[in-house]
Amino acid sequence: MDGIYPVLSGALAQEKRLEVITNNLANVNTAGFKKDHPLFEGIGLPPGLNAGPSGSITPSPTFEILHHVFTDFSSGPIRMTGEPLDIAIEGEGFFAVQTPGGVRYTRGGSFTLDAQGQITTHDGFPLLGTGGPITLPPGSIQIDAEGRLSVKGTEVGAQPTEVDALALYRFSDPSRLKKVGNTLFESVGGGAVPFPEGRVSQGALEGANVNPVEEMVAMITVMRLYESAQKAIQTADEVASKAANEVGRL
Repeated sequence: MDGIYPVLSGALAQEKRLEVITNNLANVNTAGFKKDHPLFEGIGLPPGLNAGPSGSITPSPTFEILHHVFTDFSSGPIRMTGEPLDIAIEGEGFFAVQTPGGVRYTRGGSFTLDAQGQITTHDGFPLLGTGGPITLPPGSIQIDAEGRLSVKGTEVGAQPTEVDALALYRFSDPSRLKKVGNTLFESVGGGAVPFPEGRVSQGALEGANVNPVEEMVAMITVMRLYESAQKAIQTADEVASKAANEVGRL
């Protein structure tokens, strides 16, 4: 019966893989979403705990456990929307937003204006510029490739006036970023460096870097592996039950 446990660990690993794949697929249309990959490792029993009846060392069963979930930070496709507060980062860089828990970082560039003229996420978190949260006067919003924000007033003959510039950041080690929901990341242990060289496109959004076909193929593979593990566990259980019943009659 001990042989069931490694198979069971494999089945549980497939459940975790399916959970990650499902989340990736659920966010295929989420702007700035970054897909995840679960990474597993095999753990064997120490040799002393796996000695045969004569003291010989037998091969150790391997248990598959989740090591960590890796986030893929590759860029997603950029699509034009024409909305003045849809902003896509081209290449490296992250927007910074102020949340009650501190500054968080995102590639999701869909923003809006609140009643005070402050640029915020759709959850109400202020977008940060080089001077802090960005507040705009009434008028037509223009954002150039360097992230400088200008507003052209509503009066006749008004000229665009620069208001602020987007605060973009980069990370030498993005793996230290922790997902905290709604495409936001927390920088664990710091590491955010101002990135004035970042480039943006106004009226555009970066899509999720999820390939739905690849994820569906992975899901089918996971389901087949899970079914195989289920059958192996069921067979082992039937063999054990049969052995117990036959031994009981002897």
